[in-house]
Amino acid sequence: MINVSLGIFAYNEEKNIGQLLKAVEKQVLKTVELKEIIVVSSASTDRTDDIVRDYEKKNPRIKLIIQEERKGKSSAINLFLKAATGDVLIIESADTIPAKNTIEKLAAPFYDETIGMTGGRPEPINNPKSFIGFAVCMMWRLHHKMAMISPKLGEMASFRNI
Repeated sequence: MINVSLGIFAYNEEKNIGQLLKAVEKQVLKTVELKEIIVVSSASTDRTDDIVRDYEKKNPRIKLIIQEERKGKSSAINLFLKAATGDVLIIESADTIPAKNTIEKLAAPFYDETIGMTGGRPEPINNPKSFIGFAVCMMWRLHHKMAMISPKLGEMASFRNI
């Protein structure tokens, strides 16, 4: 079975980090195992770290790494890469909520040894019947069309741990 390390990168995400961790804990996994969930908090000044610590106490797979100084997402990713032990590594922004089978869909393709990387795309939860919801949905559809030409996988991507 493929085991997965999930890296979540947060800066002042107290409004979303709990929902994100709940969604990750509820993932439906059939062919992969979620070995560890590593949250890198980059000098957060809100309650992000406290919320993650609460989850960490209840779930031994959750680990919090705190960057005392904010050094950017690439620095946070490098900390995750040093700590991760899974066969497949998934990176996720802390301002997202994955669908219930996202980790499975990102990691299962790695049973094919020719696969080196997979990615997902954000799906807005806004109501497209409202003006703002329509605008947000349209923006993400355009973002996806552009990413099909020139990929941008910053929200969620997976790759082999080599």
